[in-house]
Amino acid sequence: MESLSSTIRSRGDIVLTVASSGIAALFIPGGRTAHSRFAIPLIVDECSTCTIHPNSNLAELVDKAKLIIWDEAPVMHQHCFEALDRTLKDVLRHRNNDRLDIPFGGKNVVLGGDFRQGS
Repeated sequence: MESLSSTIRSRGDIVLTVASSGIAALFIPGGRTAHSRFAIPLIVDECSTCTIHPNSNLAELVDKAKLIIWDEAPVMHQHCFEALDRTLKDVLRHRNNDRLDIPFGGKNVVLGGDFRQGS
C-alpha cells in the first residue's frame, strides 16, 4: 500500500492513509487513525455518522483526495465503515448531487490488512 500511495502522491494528488490502530498508523507515511482522520465516534452503532460538516476543511480535503487507504481494516467494526459511508455520501452530495447512492460517496477506498483477523 505504501508504493500505491507514494505513486499517487508523486503526481501531486492527495491520498488519505489511515489505520484502525494508533500503532499501525505510526508505520504508515502520513498515517492517522481512522477515528482521528474521519471523526468517527468512539462508540458506534448502525446509525452512527462521522463528525464531518459539509463546508469544513476536512470535507474539502476528503473531496480533493484521489484515494483513501485504510490499513488493518478487518479489525474495525463494520459500523465504522458504515458511518464513514453515510457521512461521505452526505458530505460529497453537497459538492456533487450524483454521489448519493455510490459507496463512500464515490471515493476510491482500498481496505488492507490481514483478513484472517476479525473484530
